[in-house]
Amino acid sequence: MQGKLSHSIQVDHRRKLVDVRISGILMPEDVAWVGEEIREAVRSLGAAAGQHVTLYDLTGLQVAPAAAVDMIKDTFANPVVRNLWSRKLAVVASTALIRMQAHRVRDARPDLVVFDNREAALAWLLAD
Repeated sequence: MQGKLSHSIQVDHRRKLVDVRISGILMPEDVAWVGEEIREAVRSLGAAAGQHVTLYDLTGLQVAPAAAVDMIKDTFANPVVRNLWSRKLAVVASTALIRMQAHRVRDARPDLVVFDNREAALAWLLAD
């Protein structure tokens, strides 16, 4: 399945955790529909939307072209979706390129924290 985009979104209502895993190649044409699926998952939290935490596990992501990263930044910067922002946002990235791309998104989401492993990211997200 190398190259092809694969993703999953799990919502843990009890812990108010949205867990997004993306692998393969995230192309610009994928950003909008994956983003809408993520927003729909956040909306499923009801009144807890905006009080939740989000984990983006990108350990299987091979690359995201610059245009895709720019679209992600623009989405986070869009005031229309601001009420759906998580109170804490963690990204797990296993390569230097994906870490660098995640850091670029900080222009729109300066509170984003990048981790090397999932366990550390979850521990940070779920700590009070």
